[in-house]
Amino acid sequence: MNKIFPIDSLNETLRMHECGTGNYWFYHKGSFPDCEPLYYKYLIKNANSYIEIWDPYFNVSNEPGDQNIFDEIPKNITLKILTLKGLVRSQSYLTDVLNSLKIKIPASKNIRFGLRLYNLGDDANQGNWFFHDRYLIIDQKDVYLIGSSVEWHIRSVGSTGIFKINNIETSQFIISIFNEYWKNALRHEIPVQFLHS
Repeated sequence: MNKIFPIDSLNETLRMHECGTGNYWFYHKGSFPDCEPLYYKYLIKNANSYIEIWDPYFNVSNEPGDQNIFDEIPKNITLKILTLKGLVRSQSYLTDVLNSLKIKIPASKNIRFGLRLYNLGDDANQGNWFFHDRYLIIDQKDVYLIGSSVEWHIRSVGSTGIFKINNIETSQFIISIFNEYWKNALRHEIPVQFLHS
């Protein structure tokens, strides 16, 4: 039955079904039960200057860890990740992410990296800033609403989609919200700096 999912929309290269207008890509697990979707990695691979990931569940402790989304990250990119984490259980989270990225991304890539997070254990001070939606912002202009966290784009977990925000006012609005959340998340951070310094 899973082979008769709308095949006319299938993009074999990305392992996703694609809306003809270039707005939406959908990974149907039944179409590729043993292969991960590739569009998220494709977007990262084709960035020119900036990659900003806004994802409440960025994890490097699982196997495979989310750092594997950067298999083909280009050179000379600034990478920023904004996430949520309960630091009561994971005091080493910031260091774990940094070390995982250093192992995954070679120094020759010349990546600038910064990480900020909101502490789920600090509901009284940061609760109004908790978030659930996931976005990928490429080159500070192209905005994608991501249907699931990075983990679902590095292995075959389940069906999920990626929607490109083509309306300029909407994408600028989302970027401005990201910037506000980024500015407010100073309590727990790795400042933007060269990954291999």
